[in-house]
This record gives sequence, C-alpha cells and structure tokens, in this order.
Amino acid sequence: MADKEAEASASASAPAPAPASASASGGGEGKAKAEAEPSAEASSLPTKPSVTFEAAKREKEELEPSAIQETAKREKEELEPSAIQETAKREKEELESTHTPSDDEGDDHKELAEAETDDEWLEARFKDTRIAVIGNVDSGKSTLVGVLTRGGLDDGRGHARSKVFNFSHEAANGRTSSIAQEIMGFTSSGEQIMADRPGAVTAASRNATWQQVVNSAERLVTFIDLCGHEKYLKTTIFGLVGHCPDYTMIIVNANAGFQRMSREHLGIALALNIPFFFVVTKIDIAPANVFEENLSQLFKIVKSNAVKRLPLVVKEPGDVEVASAGLAENKMCPMFCVSNVTGEGLPLLKAFLQKLPSRLQESGLFRPPSAPVEFHIDSIYNVTGVGLVVGGLLRAGRVRCGQQLLLGPDKASQFRPVMVKTMHFKRVVVDEAESGQHCSMALRSLVKKETLKKNMFRKGMVIVGPELQPKATWEFKAEVVILHHATTIRENYQAMVHCGIIRQCASVKHMSCDLLRSGDKAIVTFRWCFHAEFLSMGATLLFREGRTKGLGRIVEICEVETYANTFAPPPRNSQIELPKKRKEPKEPVPEKEPITEHVPRELPKELPKVTELPKELPKELPKV
Repeated sequence: MADKEAEASASASAPAPAPASASASGGGEGKAKAEAEPSAEASSLPTKPSVTFEAAKREKEELEPSAIQETAKREKEELEPSAIQETAKREKEELESTHTPSDDEGDDHKELAEAETDDEWLEARFKDTRIAVIGNVDSGKSTLVGVLTRGGLDDGRGHARSKVFNFSHEAANGRTSSIAQEIMGFTSSGEQIMADRPGAVTAASRNATWQQVVNSAERLVTFIDLCGHEKYLKTTIFGLVGHCPDYTMIIVNANAGFQRMSREHLGIALALNIPFFFVVTKIDIAPANVFEENLSQLFKIVKSNAVKRLPLVVKEPGDVEVASAGLAENKMCPMFCVSNVTGEGLPLLKAFLQKLPSRLQESGLFRPPSAPVEFHIDSIYNVTGVGLVVGGLLRAGRVRCGQQLLLGPDKASQFRPVMVKTMHFKRVVVDEAESGQHCSMALRSLVKKETLKKNMFRKGMVIVGPELQPKATWEFKAEVVILHHATTIRENYQAMVHCGIIRQCASVKHMSCDLLRSGDKAIVTFRWCFHAEFLSMGATLLFREGRTKGLGRIVEICEVETYANTFAPPPRNSQIELPKKRKEPKEPVPEKEPITEHVPRELPKELPKVTELPKELPKELPKV
C-alpha cells in the first residue's frame, strides 16, 4: 500500500509531456534553443537516458568501421554475378508462374519453334541427293547404276544390270520398262560403304542391304533408273516430273553418240530446270576417231543457245570440286568418260557424286515440315500380312505413325479418311517422315467396315492433311509455251498432261489467242477428260502428243460447281447414316398375253412332189 502511494506521488511530481502540436509548430529553431539552454527546472530533475540519445547511440554503433565493412561485404555479395543470375532466374520463374501468355506471344513462340525445326530439316535433307539416270536405249544406264552401287565391274554380258531390274522380263530383253531405285552410301571421310550383297536378288536381300547402308552412311546418293526406249517415254517423264530429282545424269554411248531420244530427255530436263551432266560409257570398245567426234558433238550441244552451259571434261581429282560447285549453281555441265568393264574413270565419278549437295531449297518443289501434309502417291503394293501399302514422295509437312489424313481424289472425286499404321524410309522402319523423303506407308481406312483395296486407287491420288480442305479440280489455267509442234494448236485440242504424279488426257477449252505454233506463249484453260485432280498453284506441267509439245505453269485453279468440289458423302456402311429416301410405290405392270405359235393340228394328206431326177447321166460330159 505504501509502495503504490510512493509511485503515485512520483508520477504526480514528474512534468507533463509537451503536446505534439507544440513541438511540431516550434520548428527547428525552438528545438535547437531548448537543447542549447536547458531550463533550470529540467536541470534540477534527476538525469534519465532519453529516447533520442538511445537512437543516436545505435546509429553510432551501426556506423562503426566494423559494421560498415560488414554492410559493404553483404551488399557486395548480393551484387555478385552468381547472385544476380539466381535472383533473375527466381524472378523469371515467379513471372512465368503468374504470367499467362497472350495469343500473339503464343504465335511468336510457335513460329520460332517451327523455324528451328525447318533449319534442322534443311541441314538433314542435304545429306541425301537424288539423281535421275536418263539417256537413249542401250547406252548402259542400268549397267552403270549396278556397277556404282554394287562395287564390282560388269562382265560385258549384262551381269551388273540384272541386279537392278525389277522384273524378269526386263532382264530377259535387257530393256528397262519400270522405275528402279538404288542407293550409294558414303562415310564422313568420303569412302563408299560396300554392304554384304548375297548372290540372289530378292526383296529380303535388298531390304537387308539398304538397311545396312542407311544405318552406316553419313551421306546418301539415290539413283532413279529410268527407261530409254521411246515406247516407255511416258514412264520416263513420270519419273522426272513426279520424283523431283536434284540432278539428271545423261548416259551417252561412245559408239552411237547423242541420239534422238537423248535429245528428247535433255529437252525435258531443260524444261524442268534440272541440272544435268554427261557420262560417256563404253569407251573401251569405241574407236578413237569415233569417240573424239561424239565428244566434240556434246561440246557443241552444251555450248548451243538452247543449253548455254560451260562444258568441262573431268580428268583429274582437282576438277571434281570445280565441277560439283558449277553443277550445283546450274552453270556448268561436267563430262565423265568411263568404262563399266575395265573401271576406267569410275573413281572420279564416285568422288564427284559424293560431293554433290542437295537442291532441296533451290528447286522450290518442297515446303518445310511445319506446312500441312502433302504426300504424292506414285506406287501401290498389296503386301501379304500387312495390307495395302502406298509409296510416294512427301512434298510438305511431317507424317507420324497413327496420324489421321485424307486420301483422294479417287475415281469418284472423293476424299476418304485414313490412318497411317507403319512407315518405311529407304526400306528401314521409321516412326515419322519429313518433307523431301521418298517413303512408303501402310494405310487403314477409318470408315466403318471398309477395307482398302487396290482397285480403289488410281494415278494422281494424294494423301493430305485435313487442314488443307482439299478439292478435286476439273479445270485450270496455265501459262504455256509451245516447244515444237508440226501443226497448229486450237481450241478442243487434246494432249497428255504430266503434272507431278498426274498423268491424264486434257482438252483445251479456251486460249488467250486464236491459235498456237512453235515458240508461241499463251494462257490456256485445260479441262480433264476423265477424272478431277488435286492441283497446287505454281505447279509445272508438260503436255505431249507422242513427243513433248509444250511446257507450262499453273496460274489459276478454276472453281467449277460440281460434286467434285465437296467432300464425298460417307459410304453406305459408314458410321454416319444418311436419311433414307422415301420409296414411291411402283405402278403395276400389266400382264402380257402368252405368245403362242400357230401350229397346224393335222399334217396335210398330200406332200409336195419332188422334182424327178434323170434316170441316166449323159454319156459325154461337156469339155472344160
């Protein structure tokens, strides 16, 4: 009780604190004067540490040298690069976790990823070069391909070419009638990979050989062996237009020289703007004067106004680099003189083929993998245990196993949904294929209870992505130039048109001029004669009537309002059911009266008399 009274008296004797308004209104001068001249009342009070003094003491302790050094050290550690990077990384993660990207930012990231994929695709595609082998019949095309890919020499009696042919009748008569493909593989040092090739050529042995070469090679060269006989010119044009080779290798017989069909093949290569080079074969049996004469003939052709190339005969290893660079720019025409029996000139040719780059980007025929899928079918197979398999060239996009695509247009101008089961690239099983690759696919129909059959397919069919919304076209306009034609071309003129894998007869519906002769140019409207086709703007076309007559480029696809421009209705057994049509009652067919023949009930009693013959013949017969 006494303690409480003492505390109360002490608190009563203590001075009351000044109001906050008074201290604030006094300003800095009053505060300084009060601190300089303390009042007698304040000096008489017992000294007690004030709040201001404690704060000043703390600040003084913080400003001591040791504290300053520690603060500077801590700030320095925070400003180190590693700390800055960690802080920036942490802030970036927090921002990404809380930030939702807009549509524009998402599109930018998508385009950047697609661009990186396209660059990788170009770099990978440069490792595969496609070369079409053309020339006159009996010039040694298949023999040269067999010698280059097999490694051994020919015996002069067709041993090498027998390993390249697809059919037995080709080996029997020695003429190529179909498109055959063979590959060469090179290591990173430029050496050719020689695979183990069994004696008998079967599908299984070819598959094993190709797999060994593809898995071991750093660089590939694919040969497309085409026909040389005039009878199979359509197959040769189909290989040049549909398979899109990077280069053409024109084979010339050293004895026969540059013949008519070789000129035809050269004209097609020039029309399609495909770089070409010459290989003169059979130099071991050609007389010296004949060989020199035929070689000078090639020089004249290459230097002519129609060709305008710089000829170069490769004789030394130093010429290989110059020849490959000049051919890639389509300014030079290298020439090689080889013998498939003695092996002369073959090492230079192999070194040249190994250095040829791909012309994927320069040709303008392919689009990157980021584009919608566009697969052109050039062959159809029915494999036992697998089903229907189609082979062709992937012109755009990327295809994966299990992907759903559209197949068409078929004979009824329809597109049907299909799914890719498995894929092969150069006879090797793969999970995906990219633009520029020639591959094969096993397909399955997505229509309920429908099985794909070989008779459902025809020339000119494609497999495309649903985002393309494909349409079958009956009419199109093309800018054409007439190469050579004996007569005048007018409206209603019909010719065989080659456009990619399409090979169909078309008629001229309209022209920008009244008539066309050799060397003339015009805008021509074509109409297909039998089926609607899937076309692309800017595609190159050739039309012929026997021999090649003209060259053109598609400039417009005409929209004709027909059933061919829409997706086909689903088949009768599909999952989608169409409304059934109401059957109208048929009118009763009146009964026909039975047809009865009027047969007499009784035979006549008297039969007609037969003319009596003479009883005796004349003794003397008339003289002849």
